[in-house]
Amino acid sequence: MSAAGGGPAGGGSLAGRRVLLPRIKNKDALAAGLRAAGAEVEAVEVTRARPGPAGPRARAAADLTAGAYAWLIVSSPRALDHVDLTGLPATTGLAVVGEATARRVTRALGRRADLVGAGSSAALIDLEPLSAGPAPGATRAARRILLPGSALRGTTLINGLTAAGWAVDEVPAYTMEPVALSDLPDGFVGRWSTGAFDAVVLTAGSSSRALAGLAGTPPSSTRVAALGRPTAAAAGEAGFIVDVVASSPTPPGVRAAVVDALSSRPRRTPFSAREDEPHE
Repeated sequence: MSAAGGGPAGGGSLAGRRVLLPRIKNKDALAAGLRAAGAEVEAVEVTRARPGPAGPRARAAADLTAGAYAWLIVSSPRALDHVDLTGLPATTGLAVVGEATARRVTRALGRRADLVGAGSSAALIDLEPLSAGPAPGATRAARRILLPGSALRGTTLINGLTAAGWAVDEVPAYTMEPVALSDLPDGFVGRWSTGAFDAVVLTAGSSSRALAGLAGTPPSSTRVAALGRPTAAAAGEAGFIVDVVASSPTPPGVRAAVVDALSSRPRRTPFSAREDEPHE
């Protein structure tokens, strides 16, 4: 059984509402923010990480230690679990996506990030010196970027960096796969399909697809909030009707999105996958 629950922490804008969060994360700030607003949050694990091929991960670690890269980009804390990045040279730039990743990187590598992209990895494309590209006549090492992450990631960041002149080594450090149906909490599928949840917060394309595959999409009484437009696009492809997209992937942004989704406004049509590219 993979679930974690929690009742309301007192009155609030979501008092009495039951919200599904299809992930289990240690010290989950999103879950804590929803509970602080009065929601009863049930966290259910619908995916698990599987390491990518060992060879590319080992080569990436060795090349990083040898100083073969100008920049290391860490887009998810999970990458640190599957690639040894502790050999990061002091001369190699360090860029991360999100404050949570920045904190994890600081603890794991003993170094603060040089660049922190807010919201999504695509935000890094607009930050100098990445946006400026390598200097004219730069050596091969001075043009290379190591990008370990999910095998399911989109190509927005890679395409942007390549367009700026960088040579990006993308390493599939891990992939996300659905848990077995038997791993879901007892009775979860029945409660989900009969509208036991007032709302669900979809946090990634992989978990959106896994939830739909394991338990189906929810009835119309369950409102759907997505963490960002890439997740909304992936959720739409999986059959969800997304009511609202969080203005930011933060506890306040998600809390406001759930409140908005539970308003009495008519439901939206599904998001088109063409609006953005799913990012894992």
